[in-house]
Amino acid sequence: MREKPVSPGKSVLVFSLFTALFYFLLVTLHPLLRSVTAWNPALYWFVTGYFLFVPMAVYAVGSVRREGFLSGAAILRGLGVRNLSPRDWKYSIMGLLILFLCTGLIFGVSHVLSSRFGLRELSTTPWFIEMHPFQGLEKLLLLIWFPMFCFNILGEELLWRGYIQKRLSARYAWPLCSLLWFLFHLPFGVDLMIMLLPITIIVPFVFYRTRNTAVAIFIHGMYNGPIFVAVALGLVS
Repeated sequence: MREKPVSPGKSVLVFSLFTALFYFLLVTLHPLLRSVTAWNPALYWFVTGYFLFVPMAVYAVGSVRREGFLSGAAILRGLGVRNLSPRDWKYSIMGLLILFLCTGLIFGVSHVLSSRFGLRELSTTPWFIEMHPFQGLEKLLLLIWFPMFCFNILGEELLWRGYIQKRLSARYAWPLCSLLWFLFHLPFGVDLMIMLLPITIIVPFVFYRTRNTAVAIFIHGMYNGPIFVAVALGLVS
């Protein structure tokens, strides 16, 4: 078993291919589901997400298996997933707190610019998602969302951090992965890209400092998951 270095060129290619897949799904599968079904609008994204994030996770696992990491424990090792040490926990908590602080700052600036200068406030919902609080039995939709959410977090972090960034040996590995991850969110639209700028910087940097993909999974999951559940249940607007 031996890790094979990933070149900057391959990194750009892999990020570009999955960004293209992301956009392709949003302009093909997503509208197709809307046209032939009468589901809750949120479900269109839940289903579409599986077709993006499952292949990402499969690609990451398949890549390290080709390097000879075959058992479950070996695959986790090849993808840089290990138990969090006290130092890892420190980076995890501090990274998450800084992330929430930066996000709040962006919202605050957007609100001030809107109230004082009449600029449109940043939208928290991507253009392809119609989101309203789940009512009654609609709350069971979270059972469909949760596995997709897990594939979302694991697919991105195992691929972007555990496979690609871990194997980029150049000093500019984390800034390059930060930029590429930021561009991966192009299909979300400008508003979401602005709001996601902090996480696309903080997570790659924290991984650079810890070399532990579990740290990236923790920060990414704790940032995305609770916010979505709060919106879905109508706890925040």
